Amino acid sequence: MEQNTAVIAYKCPCCDASLAFSGQVQQLTCEYCGNTFELDAVKAFNEAAAQEENGEFCWEEPHVQQWSQEEQEHIHTFQCPSCGGEILGDENTAATFCPYCGNSTVLPSRLSGGVKPDAVIPFRKTREDAMAALRRLCKGKPLLPKEFTSKHQIEKLTGIYIPFWLYDCRGDFSGRYKATIVRTWSDSDYNYTKTSHYMLSRRAAAEFVGIPMDGSSKMEDAAMESIEPFDYSQLADFDMAYLSGYFADKYDVSAESGKERIHQRVDAAFTEQLASTMIPYTTVVPTNRSLQLEHGKARYVLMPVWLLNTRYKDKTYTFAMNGQTGKMTGQLPICPKRTAAWFSGICAAGTALAWLVQLLIL
Repeated sequence: MEQNTAVIAYKCPCCDASLAFSGQVQQLTCEYCGNTFELDAVKAFNEAAAQEENGEFCWEEPHVQQWSQEEQEHIHTFQCPSCGGEILGDENTAATFCPYCGNSTVLPSRLSGGVKPDAVIPFRKTREDAMAALRRLCKGKPLLPKEFTSKHQIEKLTGIYIPFWLYDCRGDFSGRYKATIVRTWSDSDYNYTKTSHYMLSRRAAAEFVGIPMDGSSKMEDAAMESIEPFDYSQLADFDMAYLSGYFADKYDVSAESGKERIHQRVDAAFTEQLASTMIPYTTVVPTNRSLQLEHGKARYVLMPVWLLNTRYKDKTYTFAMNGQTGKMTGQLPICPKRTAAWFSGICAAGTALAWLVQLLIL
């Protein structure tokens, strides 16, 4: 278990409060005095302040029980530079908050050792944007559990930088298909059907740039793909200042592990594009397909996501919103009691209507 690992906290030069990166103004902001600062200016201020510190205070290490081997593999501790409180995280936590003073902290050791991201897309959508989007998603859904839409629940929305791999490669595709064209007509005596059979051949090649795959085993691939695409024109060179005020994880799925998934996505892209060449045919059945990928490389980047995981009836429901574009996806639970009450109301209304109709007829 790691102890007293260094962390970085970006402090306001005016009031010494914690700074957080603002997606609206693309600068570090102070929520107490309202000032905003360029990243480079705050970094220079922090470095100058660090040089003025005189010595380092060390606590005597208390005698405590030893962590088990399994616990040491998953739990790590860090010390908040603002209040000295201990921050717990797992082996992939790269940025978090101090639970005692709320100070935003960046854990540089989690981003070192050859795993520093190549780039980051900063947050553009604010926490208020994400909360409003979640309320819109829940609006008009009477079967949702009451606690799911409570203010306390919605305020659990978390801004987190998700690790992604962006793959570049060239794809060469070839395929053969059995196809038919079916025509039908009739006259005064008979109905006719004519089926013509064809053998189709297709070849295509394309360069693919920036195919995304999330690098966190904690995140569902389907959920992350649902909030794509990200605008890569806003990719910025990685700087830890962007992480201030947000959570962040480093990857635990290697770039090598994603090759099969990227192969599937490239294959699906060729299939979608070639579909337009097969519109005249009634049926198309592939008999042989081949896809070769070459010149592949992967970049390690962090993508902004607003996330809320809710546990209800032993099942986890996920709401995720693209922190750059606002595109969202969400799974919503259904309350059994509300469902029963709703159907009871419908049945009661139906019974009343039937009695009314019967009275009018009589």
